[in-house]
Amino acid sequence: MTINQTLAEVLDETIKAVAILDPAKLQILEQQMVSLAKSNVKYDKDQIRIALLKKRQLEIILQNFQVNLDALRRLHVRNMRNQWAQ
Repeated sequence: MTINQTLAEVLDETIKAVAILDPAKLQILEQQMVSLAKSNVKYDKDQIRIALLKKRQLEIILQNFQVNLDALRRLHVRNMRNQWAQ
């Protein structure tokens, strides 16, 4: 398996783990990414495009999660404030 395929598969698995909120799987994938980064392997510039597209997809998903998490925090704060007011 090439480094490009490995990177693409790790990104795919990360997207799946984020979608089902699997923190244990995310920790494993994080370690795989750290290992890939430490390997200093050169990526094939023609094939890296696929990995970059997957990376962008993951960034969009994480941005959406952040927006939703911020909204939940605001609702929680508002709810806590309302509880104390009663």
